[in-house]
Amino acid sequence: MSELTLFDLPKKTVTKKSTVKKIDKPKAYTVATVVRRIRDVIAAQFPATIWMEGELSNCSYPASGHIYFSLVDEKETDRFGQRLLLPCAFFRNANRNLKFKLEDGMKVLVAGKITTYEGRGQYQVLVQRVEPQGTGALQLAFEQLKKKLEAEGLFEEARKRPIPRFPQTVAVITSGTGSAVHDMVSKLRDRFHVRVLPVKVQGEGSAQEVARAIAYANAHQLAEVLIVGRGGGSVEDLWAFNEEPLVRAIADSALPIISAVGHQDDWTIADYVADMRASTPTDAAKFLVNEQQILLDQGDQLIEALRDGMLQALDDCRVDLTALTGRLRLLHPSHQLKVYQQRLMQGIEQLKQRTRHGLQTDMSRLQALAGRLSALSPLAVLSRGYSISFKLPERKIIKNAREIKVGEQIETLIDQGKIVSRVEEVKKNRSTVES
Repeated sequence: MSELTLFDLPKKTVTKKSTVKKIDKPKAYTVATVVRRIRDVIAAQFPATIWMEGELSNCSYPASGHIYFSLVDEKETDRFGQRLLLPCAFFRNANRNLKFKLEDGMKVLVAGKITTYEGRGQYQVLVQRVEPQGTGALQLAFEQLKKKLEAEGLFEEARKRPIPRFPQTVAVITSGTGSAVHDMVSKLRDRFHVRVLPVKVQGEGSAQEVARAIAYANAHQLAEVLIVGRGGGSVEDLWAFNEEPLVRAIADSALPIISAVGHQDDWTIADYVADMRASTPTDAAKFLVNEQQILLDQGDQLIEALRDGMLQALDDCRVDLTALTGRLRLLHPSHQLKVYQQRLMQGIEQLKQRTRHGLQTDMSRLQALAGRLSALSPLAVLSRGYSISFKLPERKIIKNAREIKVGEQIETLIDQGKIVSRVEEVKKNRSTVES
């Protein structure tokens, strides 16, 4: 069974004549007084700029150009296990020379002054300088921008423009004084029309000045190719060619650009983005001169080959012309007449020879026939004492006595002559022989 206990409250004692003692009100501080005292305490504890180390968190980049972040202790926490941090404000006029981008998780050294932000009743660090731990600021900035531009594809060979091998005009963007411009101009001016755009290549604002010169050369089409660079120096001296405004101007250029910065071992982001990298300004000029010389040599070789080809063609034409001249000479009417005359003479000579041969053959045959005829001729019988009588006047051989009459004349052919006589008697009996 539960038990309820009641406690009696003490009763107020009333006295007839009592006096109440007046209690003094506590002294109250105004908020402004407290804030100022806190500010004074902090100012007394941290009267000058100090260096702090820690890890970046909550980095913010508003449109104002200021940078806000928290500097967090990497090891210790508060009594509740929360990380210890310092709010930091890196105003625009202080961060304009910052070479790299602040990112969460980055371990840094921060130089600044501890102060209070009275409007919010909190303390903060007015940052004057930030340096990365381990890697130098310039190297970190270099790697950050290189990574960013590489991700955008600005280092790709496919986007780069070919360097013209035979430009008429070359524009050089570099310092107007110094050995670099002298070396380049001395090598280029004998081969090309050279235009020099003198710019500041070192120090604050140099990157923007070079970028403006590149844009100007493009806008006015000053040359077919640009050489952008400078002579050697420290990393800080060459830093303008690692700054984003200059690098983007190179990437945006419609004119091909040769980057020629420093010495052989000096690499800048401009080298990666440019259409071609030359190890030194002098090498950039040598490249263009050598390319032109190669073309000139090739042109000389082609001219020599063309000359040899033309000479060979002329020789072939000369041979053909000689052959055609010979054929034309053979086909010329006068030559043809000579040929025909020669053939005629040969024909005549052959005809003569054949005629002689024919005549000789015929003569031989005639002689043979004459011999045979002579052997068969009646005249041959005359030599043996026979005679032939002819009836005159028709000189018809008398074969029969009946063919002649008394009183007619006859001619008697004998071996050594002929006798003309008149017939006195005709005896028709052939069997009677007169003595």
